[in-house]
Amino acid sequence: MFGKEKSKELETPVVSKSAAKDIKTLIGEGCKVEGNFFIPTYTRIDGTIKGDLTGDSGIVIGVKGRVEGNIVASEIVNYGHVQGNIETQRLELKKSSSINGDIVVNQLIAEPGSSFNGKCTTIENIKRDTGTTEIPENTAK
Repeated sequence: MFGKEKSKELETPVVSKSAAKDIKTLIGEGCKVEGNFFIPTYTRIDGTIKGDLTGDSGIVIGVKGRVEGNIVASEIVNYGHVQGNIETQRLELKKSSSINGDIVVNQLIAEPGSSFNGKCTTIENIKRDTGTTEIPENTAK
Protein backbone atom coordinates (compact mmCIF):
# COMPACT_ATOMS: atom_id res chain seq x y z
CA MET A 1 0.00 0.00 0.00
CA PHE A 2 2.62 2.56 1.03
CA GLY A 3 5.16 1.29 -1.52
CA LYS A 4 2.86 2.06 -4.45
CA GLU A 5 2.32 5.65 -3.33
CA LYS A 6 6.04 6.20 -2.89
CA SER A 7 6.94 4.81 -6.32
CA LYS A 8 4.28 6.99 -7.92
CA GLU A 9 5.82 10.03 -6.19
CA LEU A 10 9.21 9.21 -7.69
CA GLU A 11 7.75 9.16 -11.21
CA THR A 12 6.33 12.67 -10.85
CA PRO A 13 9.07 15.30 -11.10
CA VAL A 14 9.05 17.88 -8.37
CA VAL A 15 8.81 21.29 -9.97
CA SER A 16 8.60 24.50 -7.98
CA LYS A 17 5.13 26.05 -7.82
CA SER A 18 6.26 29.07 -9.81
CA ALA A 19 7.72 26.88 -12.58
CA ALA A 20 4.67 24.57 -12.56
CA LYS A 21 2.28 27.45 -13.20
CA ASP A 22 4.54 28.75 -15.99
CA ILE A 23 4.30 25.49 -17.98
CA LYS A 24 2.25 26.33 -21.07
CA THR A 25 3.19 23.41 -23.33
CA LEU A 26 2.96 19.71 -22.44
CA ILE A 27 3.99 16.73 -24.53
CA GLY A 28 2.13 14.02 -22.64
CA GLU A 29 3.18 10.48 -21.81
CA GLY A 30 2.63 8.19 -24.80
CA CYS A 31 2.89 11.03 -27.34
CA LYS A 32 5.53 10.59 -30.04
CA VAL A 33 6.35 13.52 -32.25
CA GLU A 34 9.00 14.11 -34.91
CA GLY A 35 10.42 17.36 -36.22
CA ASN A 36 12.35 20.40 -35.07
CA PHE A 37 10.52 22.64 -32.62
CA PHE A 38 10.78 26.21 -31.39
CA ILE A 39 9.22 26.43 -27.93
CA PRO A 40 8.64 30.01 -26.71
CA THR A 41 7.18 29.09 -23.29
CA TYR A 42 8.10 26.84 -20.38
CA THR A 43 7.54 23.25 -21.57
CA ARG A 44 7.27 19.82 -20.00
CA ILE A 45 8.00 16.66 -21.99
CA ASP A 46 6.66 13.32 -20.78
CA GLY A 47 6.51 11.72 -24.24
CA THR A 48 9.09 11.19 -26.98
CA ILE A 49 10.43 13.85 -29.32
CA LYS A 50 12.68 13.04 -32.28
CA GLY A 51 14.13 16.33 -33.45
CA ASP A 52 15.87 19.45 -32.22
CA LEU A 53 14.30 21.73 -29.59
CA THR A 54 14.98 25.44 -29.27
CA GLY A 55 13.33 27.35 -26.45
CA ASP A 56 13.28 30.86 -25.02
CA SER A 57 12.27 29.59 -21.58
CA GLY A 58 12.81 26.38 -19.67
CA ILE A 59 12.22 22.74 -20.48
CA VAL A 60 11.38 19.98 -18.00
CA ILE A 61 11.92 16.44 -19.28
CA GLY A 62 9.87 14.06 -17.13
CA VAL A 63 10.90 10.60 -15.94
CA LYS A 64 9.31 8.97 -19.00
CA GLY A 65 10.32 11.81 -21.30
CA ARG A 66 12.79 11.17 -24.11
CA VAL A 67 14.41 13.60 -26.54
CA GLU A 68 16.41 12.34 -29.50
CA GLY A 69 17.94 15.56 -30.80
CA ASN A 70 19.77 18.69 -29.72
CA ILE A 71 18.29 21.09 -27.15
CA VAL A 72 18.96 24.81 -26.78
CA ALA A 73 17.06 26.56 -23.95
CA SER A 74 17.68 28.95 -21.09
CA GLU A 75 17.02 26.29 -18.42
CA ILE A 76 16.63 22.51 -18.54
CA VAL A 77 15.58 20.13 -15.78
CA ASN A 78 16.07 16.51 -16.86
CA TYR A 79 14.46 13.53 -15.16
CA GLY A 80 14.35 11.50 -18.39
CA HIS A 81 16.66 10.66 -21.28
CA VAL A 82 18.36 12.85 -23.88
CA GLN A 83 20.25 11.53 -26.88
CA GLY A 84 21.82 14.69 -28.27
CA ASN A 85 23.73 17.83 -27.40
CA ILE A 86 22.54 20.47 -24.93
CA GLU A 87 23.25 24.20 -24.78
CA THR A 88 21.81 26.05 -21.78
CA GLN A 89 22.46 28.53 -19.01
CA ARG A 90 21.31 26.12 -16.26
CA LEU A 91 21.03 22.33 -16.37
CA GLU A 92 19.74 20.08 -13.59
CA LEU A 93 20.31 16.34 -13.92
CA LYS A 94 18.00 14.49 -11.56
CA LYS A 95 18.82 11.01 -10.26
CA SER A 96 16.76 9.18 -12.91
CA SER A 97 18.18 11.16 -15.83
CA SER A 98 20.67 10.27 -18.55
CA ILE A 99 22.32 12.28 -21.30
CA ASN A 100 24.33 10.94 -24.22
CA GLY A 101 25.80 14.00 -25.88
CA ASP A 102 27.88 17.10 -25.31
CA ILE A 103 26.86 19.91 -22.98
CA VAL A 104 27.59 23.65 -23.08
CA VAL A 105 26.37 25.13 -19.80
CA ASN A 106 26.84 27.98 -17.35
CA GLN A 107 25.54 26.18 -14.24
CA LEU A 108 25.41 22.37 -13.96
CA ILE A 109 23.69 20.59 -11.08
CA ALA A 110 23.90 16.78 -11.06
CA GLU A 111 22.29 14.53 -8.46
CA PRO A 112 23.85 11.19 -7.54
CA GLY A 113 22.32 8.53 -9.81
CA SER A 114 22.19 10.74 -12.89
CA SER A 115 24.32 9.73 -15.85
CA PHE A 116 26.10 11.77 -18.48
CA ASN A 117 28.20 10.49 -21.37
CA GLY A 118 29.84 13.25 -23.38
CA LYS A 119 31.95 16.38 -23.19
CA CYS A 120 31.00 19.29 -20.91
CA THR A 121 32.12 22.84 -21.61
CA THR A 122 31.25 25.68 -19.26
CA ILE A 123 30.31 29.04 -20.71
CA GLU A 124 32.90 30.65 -18.40
CA ASN A 125 35.64 28.55 -20.04
CA ILE A 126 34.46 29.61 -23.49
CA LYS A 127 34.66 33.28 -22.45
CA ARG A 128 38.20 32.78 -21.12
CA ASP A 129 39.43 30.92 -24.21
CA THR A 130 37.89 33.18 -26.84
CA GLY A 131 37.54 36.48 -24.99
CA THR A 132 33.84 36.62 -25.87
CA THR A 133 30.58 35.92 -24.06
CA GLU A 134 28.92 34.35 -27.09
CA ILE A 135 28.47 30.60 -27.30
CA PRO A 136 30.06 29.27 -30.51
CA GLU A 137 27.37 28.47 -33.10
CA ASN A 138 28.43 24.91 -33.83
CA THR A 139 29.04 23.86 -30.22
CA ALA A 140 25.74 21.98 -29.74
CA LYS A 141 25.19 20.76 -33.28
